[in-house]
Amino acid sequence: MKRSLRHAIFCALTGLLWLSATACTPGGGNNDALLAAALPSGGSGGQACLESWPYSSGAYIADSSVNAAVDAGTFGDPTKATNKICGAGWASGGTDVYSTGSSSECESGENCIALEWTGKRVLDATGVDFVVYENPFLYNNNASSRFIEAVIVEVSQDGTNWCGWNPSYSGTTSAPDLRNPGNYSDLAGITPVLFMQSSANSLSASDLFTEVTDSYGNHLKGGGDGFDLSAPSFGTTGSGCNTTLRNSIRSSGFVYVRLTTAYSRNSSSFPIVSDSFDQKADIDGVVARSVTDR
Repeated sequence: MKRSLRHAIFCALTGLLWLSATACTPGGGNNDALLAAALPSGGSGGQACLESWPYSSGAYIADSSVNAAVDAGTFGDPTKATNKICGAGWASGGTDVYSTGSSSECESGENCIALEWTGKRVLDATGVDFVVYENPFLYNNNASSRFIEAVIVEVSQDGTNWCGWNPSYSGTTSAPDLRNPGNYSDLAGITPVLFMQSSANSLSASDLFTEVTDSYGNHLKGGGDGFDLSAPSFGTTGSGCNTTLRNSIRSSGFVYVRLTTAYSRNSSSFPIVSDSFDQKADIDGVVARSVTDR
């Protein structure tokens, strides 16, 4: 496991916390089952993450996966990517996540998960159309330094032809560059997940798609990374994507979203931090702003 909160709990439970600077830093060891048991309901160290989706309209969670790979580990359960959003805030990763696997929906040799909204189609609205919640967190509590496992995002009407944005990484393979969120564009897995389904949640549905600027920079109120079908970069990449398909998605919406660990697609173009335990992105969920019946 690779999340700082989880690893800190592991160290505490095994009597190792703070005794070794090497053993108790991100990437210094793991025990998934022990740590999952230590946190309540996939929460972030104290508050349970509620099972029930809190919004009746204005925010719709992708509730089903398509041919997702199921692994034996604690984070190999694809329902963790569709059941709820359980963010742990700026400084920690959550535990209600799915580590992407080698699904038949992926390109050859890649790790991904494809999700959908049962019986629904996601529409192009004004501004951010959907938000991808992965599992990054601040590194050493520095707003400009984060643990990042970048995700390529693509959408489809038929599950065969996919249109994406223009994902890119502009840094080097040095740790400071890999942790700098400013080096990533049109990728998910960059902004920590602030939204958590709990009794203390004060965010409205529209808040999840609203940007704010504070000491952490410019970000959505609920964290995560937003994608806009009207963005100029949409439709510039993707297997089977062309202008006709791009325009069709913009006018009538999409059914599927595919989330691929960028490193698995091209390890040279999208290098990953050395303390990533399994080189796989961890998906908490995806939330859309506007849907219609198919």
